[in-house]
Amino acid sequence: MGGLRNLLAADVLLIGDGGGKAPQLVKAVMGADNVARLLGSVFPWLIEVDVTFELQEINGQPGAISRDRNGKVVHILALEVLDGQIQTIRGVINPDKLGHLGPVADAWAIDREVKQARRRVN
Repeated sequence: MGGLRNLLAADVLLIGDGGGKAPQLVKAVMGADNVARLLGSVFPWLIEVDVTFELQEINGQPGAISRDRNGKVVHILALEVLDGQIQTIRGVINPDKLGHLGPVADAWAIDREVKQARRRVN
């Protein structure tokens, strides 16, 4: 987590866009500690259910495309970077906005898988 935290600007903003068609953040998350904590609590569970992340340039900035075990697009993360620090992370999970990248995964099914994996551990 420390390495991730060091990449984030103190006032970093994490914004999600599910368009009401996929699981999404209820509101934006602000601050390096909050964003690092959120990402650190979610990403391991996504990896647990075989979601992979491909580094990809998105809108001229660094980012990533996540895919399910069948290679379907789950969501993208676009990073806005200034002076070597991440200022904004925009997550798009709205399937209507991802179709141009290829077949889109059922994000609700992945959400259920993550919840089941968490219950098995607890």
